Amino acid sequence: MRLVKRLLSGFLAALLICGMVPAFAEEEEELSFDDMVPETQEETAEEFMDWTITDAVQETIEDIDNWEVDTSVNPDDLELNKELPENVVNILMIGIDTRSKSMDSDAGLQHNDVNMILSINTETGSIKLTSILRDMYVTIPGYKNKSRINNAYARGGGQLAMRTINHNFNMNIQYYVTINFYGLASIIESIGGIDVEMTKGEAYAINHYIKEHPPVYDTKDGSERTPLEVVEGTQHLDGIQAVMYARLRTGMKTGNGDFNRTARQRKLLELLLKKIMQDMSMNRLSELITTTLPYVTTNVNGGTILNLAFAVLSSDIISKAHNGEELIAQHRVPMDKTYKYMDVEGSSVINLSSDNWKTNINALHSFIYGE
Repeated sequence: MRLVKRLLSGFLAALLICGMVPAFAEEEEELSFDDMVPETQEETAEEFMDWTITDAVQETIEDIDNWEVDTSVNPDDLELNKELPENVVNILMIGIDTRSKSMDSDAGLQHNDVNMILSINTETGSIKLTSILRDMYVTIPGYKNKSRINNAYARGGGQLAMRTINHNFNMNIQYYVTINFYGLASIIESIGGIDVEMTKGEAYAINHYIKEHPPVYDTKDGSERTPLEVVEGTQHLDGIQAVMYARLRTGMKTGNGDFNRTARQRKLLELLLKKIMQDMSMNRLSELITTTLPYVTTNVNGGTILNLAFAVLSSDIISKAHNGEELIAQHRVPMDKTYKYMDVEGSSVINLSSDNWKTNINALHSFIYGE
């Protein structure tokens, strides 16, 4: 079963960027995606035991035995809504604002500035993605005063981040994946960057930010970076440029900036998933695994990954990727016209009335589970 666990660990690397990549091979040669996809959801773990992997990948996955799953999460203290359907697995994807290469640096200061609920239907294999804006004014369990939702991770890690969303949105999230800026940039760099259609203003802002505030988490080795053309259209972004794109609030007033930013984040993940599904090999996946593992904290275990892999890969996601179709359905909380800005001790937060809370909760549940 050890080999299966190793293969599942590789599967996690792709899960981090909203995709399900099969880390399986039948021969010692470089295989395409179509060669690696299980034909049915009924294939058992025992069958995977007989599959071999390339020598190049073998060297990489020797390090995966050191992958440590976060076992500190207490499922009984997550305020799970047990009335929700069980055919959807919800994973909280967290982007923390630390600029360091280490996931442990300044642990008490790490804010969950990116909060996305990745919902995978185990019956249909469909993938849905919901952004929750970081400035939402919520109750953080265990604290007397309400606060921005992005304070939850700094106060209690993945456990409290999941519990906070469950508490405020009547959800049932029991898995999380956390990655920092450097990790995301490194993942994008390892797959050769990404092509993104953008506005002239976005291209200018990316160039300006990198020039004026060179990121300490840059993935370059000191070589000169070619600036983007300040034009409207599709351009190729490296890892840091892509992260900058996902962090921009340009072109909007400060109050609306995060709404556009979360849309960019979902767009980037959709593009990454399409690229992975269209053009992935075992050797390339091994590089992705090596790059990803040092920058990830998660409580997703191998058995869960295997079940999700079967569900997604038995769907039509790969054919959709090759046909340029949408792979991820998207949603955002709060919805338009359901919130107001409020000043709290000099800081602007997004506040919802009790009726608007109900509206957003009902819409979120309908989006994930259907009517």
